[in-house]
Amino acid sequence: MTRTGAQRKKMAILGLDVGTTGTKALITGTDGIVLAKGYQGYSLISDGNKVEQNADDWISACIFAVREALRITVDLSIDAISLSTQGGSTVMVDEEFRPVGNAWTWMDGRSAEEVKELADKLGEAHFYNAAGWKLNACFDPAKIMHFRKSTSKKVKYLTTLEYVNYFLAGKDVIDPGNAAIRQLYNIKTGEWDDDILRAAGASKGELPQIKPTGEYIGGLTEYAAEKFGLAPGIPVYNGGHDQYCASIGSGALSIGDMLLSTGTAWVVMGITREALFTDTFIAPGPHPIKGLYGAIASLACSGASLQWYKDNFLGEGFDVINYEIEKRYGGKSSPFFYPYLTGAGYPVWRPSAKGVFAGFTLEHDKFDFAGAIMEGVAFGLKRTLADFAENGAVTKKLKIMGGAANSEIWKRIISAVADIPMEQMRETDTCALGAAMIAAVNAGIYENYEQAAQAFVKSDPIPKADIQEIQMYSDKYREYIRMWDFIEACYK
Repeated sequence: MTRTGAQRKKMAILGLDVGTTGTKALITGTDGIVLAKGYQGYSLISDGNKVEQNADDWISACIFAVREALRITVDLSIDAISLSTQGGSTVMVDEEFRPVGNAWTWMDGRSAEEVKELADKLGEAHFYNAAGWKLNACFDPAKIMHFRKSTSKKVKYLTTLEYVNYFLAGKDVIDPGNAAIRQLYNIKTGEWDDDILRAAGASKGELPQIKPTGEYIGGLTEYAAEKFGLAPGIPVYNGGHDQYCASIGSGALSIGDMLLSTGTAWVVMGITREALFTDTFIAPGPHPIKGLYGAIASLACSGASLQWYKDNFLGEGFDVINYEIEKRYGGKSSPFFYPYLTGAGYPVWRPSAKGVFAGFTLEHDKFDFAGAIMEGVAFGLKRTLADFAENGAVTKKLKIMGGAANSEIWKRIISAVADIPMEQMRETDTCALGAAMIAAVNAGIYENYEQAAQAFVKSDPIPKADIQEIQMYSDKYREYIRMWDFIEACYK
């Protein structure tokens, strides 16, 4: 039989990461090699505590990013597609699946009063014990209550994953990880939580269908195929929340693995056998790998603290900052820094707290303060690792990605402070890579995620700190915690 041109084309996988500030398209071969990328950014629409997005920007960016990636590649046949998406950004749609206004992002805080009403109705503990996330104005119960006070329109409540899934395959389907961060889902029963829905004034008919990450949801629609420049009918597999996709794309697939994403906030995800509910509100959720759970904690204003200091006080690039801090490393002790510029979240939960520099003298200069920020953020990570361990989730390996991974001195500080094996991902777009791996595994190209990781995931070990460095930071961390106990008393 003579093979057609389409049959002769090399098989490839498309992973899409629809994030908060833009969408990335990543095309890989079935051997896990990244062949092409595309990107399109979009803006946030902010007004006080309202932080919105145009949901159709997600679609337009997908189209642009895919077309950009396809221009780079030739003789490829896209054989499977899946998504990674931001979690908790809500778009209300009508019966035709058209948005009723802008999407309310996961940063939208207009529903603070509704949080109090929900707490009075059910108690804060119910929300955390059901969905695994602390009651917050950014999540759907409060958003839905607020929305319902201003309109009686008949709508359906979708988030980014379902809205883009509908564009791709004509199905508004969500996965358990994204359902949990909506705070309408019960991770113990695997269903929408009836008590939360009643309290919020929502019904199951107003929500999407829940299907496992990786489940086939349909073929690429003719409309989407035309926009992408692809053939219709390409299998589309249900995607996941970006942090879960990043865990797959970084190979954080085993008990004791922890992914560290170092962006504006530093976000950690540990891999556990059981859902990890804690007094410090670590956020547990079902992992795409059956039988495993993710445990998420966000260290607010971590990367943002250094960016704020650089922009307002230094006037130097990060290359100069890194050089100057490296010159000082191991010398005179830098000041202490507590990165609570927007209040103290996990694990302190002290909203009234403020950022603090402490322990400085006339001998310290502006770069010593920058070094204090790097150390203070690393100490926050150490406190996180300790909290995870105290709750039965000991971290055995730390996989780092993001801005801090580009700083050799910051990685050295983290290594000395954390004192656990660390590795750095070669592929920076781990969310999109994880989405491609979801498609590859569920298309049957790989038997499981562990096998796929051997082909897709490449990393380099970060040198272990020497014993003197470890001891230096162990001593300083004890002083850091002791001093914070004194500072925190000021906010009680």
